[in-house]
Amino acid sequence: MVRQARARALDKLRRLEAQGKCDVLYGDESGFALCPCVPYAWQAKGHTLRLPAHPHQQRWNVLGFWRRDNWLRSVAWQGRMTAERFIASVEAHLLPHLRRDRETVLVLDNAPVHRSKKVQAKAREWREQGLRLFFLPSYSPHLNPIEVLWRQMKYHWLEPSAYADFPSLMQAVTSILNQVGSKYLLSFP
Repeated sequence: MVRQARARALDKLRRLEAQGKCDVLYGDESGFALCPCVPYAWQAKGHTLRLPAHPHQQRWNVLGFWRRDNWLRSVAWQGRMTAERFIASVEAHLLPHLRRDRETVLVLDNAPVHRSKKVQAKAREWREQGLRLFFLPSYSPHLNPIEVLWRQMKYHWLEPSAYADFPSLMQAVTSILNQVGSKYLLSFP
């Protein structure tokens, strides 16, 4: 029930956006590493597939704020996402770029950092500046189109040469992020 209600509320926000009454942004984090994640694999029945783990590999983490017209603001770093880093990113890379003539709704998943007490406290301040947070139901990545952006980057736009070494990967990811909206576009019906 909650999932359906949140999906209907998101549809209403999209209709309001189409009427020019608000902006809807989609926020999320993604990590890029030299050893890409394997989202699924096939194995013969009765056989166990073992994949090596790389817990100490370097990761280039990206926080993105994306709008369906391919407007993107992003920030990248090495290290964990924290509530402090999320707050600083919203304040430095998102708030200054909001349209002042309408409210902006930032759609987020239920990551603990997004739901932290520090972020909730800031959300009240941000609301006064025209930014409202909207949380998706748990296990609903299909409702957040920025997930498509991450998938496109990882499996289509990044060239194999980007994985030569970590500086090459950081440069390639940054280059793609800087060209979303011009060279790299997503479209939805």
